[in-house]
This record gives sequence, C-alpha cells and structure tokens, in this order.
Amino acid sequence: MSGPTEKKKTFTGSCHCGFIKYKATFALSDPPTAGRCNCTICLKQGFTGIRLPRSDFALVSPASLSEARDYQFRSRDVHKYFCGTCGVHVCGEGRFEFPAGSGTIHDFFSINAVTLDQPQEGLELSKFKISYVDGRHDNWGAGARDVPWPGGIV
Repeated sequence: MSGPTEKKKTFTGSCHCGFIKYKATFALSDPPTAGRCNCTICLKQGFTGIRLPRSDFALVSPASLSEARDYQFRSRDVHKYFCGTCGVHVCGEGRFEFPAGSGTIHDFFSINAVTLDQPQEGLELSKFKISYVDGRHDNWGAGARDVPWPGGIV
C-alpha cells in the first residue's frame, strides 16, 4: 500500500435514512484502501473500514453518537454505532489488546466506507483496493493481505 498522495480532504457520509450524518477528513492513498476483517461482527455487518483519528471525524447529526444505537461486544470495549431507524452501521471505535496477554492496548476509530456519500468529488468507492485482516483468529500480527482470510468475503 502506498502512502497518501494528497493532503487531507473532508468527505461527507451518512446512514441510509440520513439520521446520522458526518464529515470525515483523511488523505487518500494511491490506490485508496479500505479494510475488511473476517471476525464475526465485521463479517455479519458487512463493515468495510477506513481507520482515521477520532479527531478527524465530526458528527453533523445527531448531536452526539450517544443518540445513535450502540452495539457493544467482547468486554464492552468495542462499539459499533448504527442508525436505529434504517440499521446502517456507520462507524466503530474501541480498544483491543495485541498481542494477546501483552498488556499493549491499541485504540481505533473507523468509518464504514460504504457510508461515504456518492458521488463526491475526489472520492470514488469503486476505485478502492480492499485489504484483509484475520480478526476471527486474533491474528493481527499477520498484517493485511490482498485476499480474504479463511471465513472472510471478497
């Protein structure tokens, strides 16, 4: 994966019904990349993530993510926010320990790439390259690859 080819740009996104609207600021790599995980939650939600700093995400509506629905799992350390009306999963955040048992905690924030509004100048979802990680087996150390891990989907 190449690094960003341009400065950060702000893009808009939303759930299907428009209750949740946001702005996300990030630089696109060449090619633009999003990630898919084969863990059960990401797989069943169809989540295709673009990770960015939480500070580069601005909710337009509602006033707070606490007004969205929040599905928590594991030890309630991961939140998947979705619209209570249309059911679209918009973003997720949380923390996980890697390597397991190490005490090293990794924080993350991710938007669901498919919630980015289309069309949008400078952003074409069909141009995105998908990278795949093996979250189902907590195999984070293997890194991302170009084909799905077992149990994942293209």
